[in-house]
Amino acid sequence: VSRAAIAENSSRSGSGGGWWKILIALVILALLWFLFGKGCSGSKQDGATDTSVNSAMVDSSTMKTGSSLVEREQTEVILPDGVKLAAFKGGIEDQLVQFLKSDYKSIGEDSLKNTWFDFDNLNSKTGTAEVLPESQVQLRNLAAILKAFPAANIKIGGYTDKTGNEDFNKKLSLERATAVKDYLGKEQLSKQVIGAEGYGSQFAKYKADAPESDRIMDRHVSISVR
Repeated sequence: VSRAAIAENSSRSGSGGGWWKILIALVILALLWFLFGKGCSGSKQDGATDTSVNSAMVDSSTMKTGSSLVEREQTEVILPDGVKLAAFKGGIEDQLVQFLKSDYKSIGEDSLKNTWFDFDNLNSKTGTAEVLPESQVQLRNLAAILKAFPAANIKIGGYTDKTGNEDFNKKLSLERATAVKDYLGKEQLSKQVIGAEGYGSQFAKYKADAPESDRIMDRHVSISVR
């Protein structure tokens, strides 16, 4: 066999071995990608949790914190008749009971008319007066408070921010105030509710183009003791 033939055979053998090495490396890389790359992306998709609130469905009409994700301290409000209410510390139940236990009538009619307590966990579907199920607890608490203070009468007011049509805002705010009134009526408390009124954006503090974190402060239902 000539030296030229041996050299040619060696060259072919070396070239073939090189291709096999490249092919094996590609297979290993593909396997690693399948096991780790695809696995990581899949677990993120399956395990991801969306904690955002769908603003198209929920109107936090009375959340006064400016953020629906703020954690608030729970407390127990004890009524004169012994009933215990689970509520937020400094929330409407807490404030209202303290006020009713005081000599509130001595402050005069004008001062009473200017003293309002905002619901802080009364949420409705956007654009409607339909109270969400998780907000029913605050309505039940208000009913319990009025039953414990039968001499107290209240007026209910509804408020909106400055976005949208004002005629619609007035109508919506009245409907939301009336929804609270109707609930109390079902609890046989109509005699303690002297009225419900919708003020629309009349008392809104923030402009229509203000951030949502500001405008949410203008959307609420409130009660005034009379």
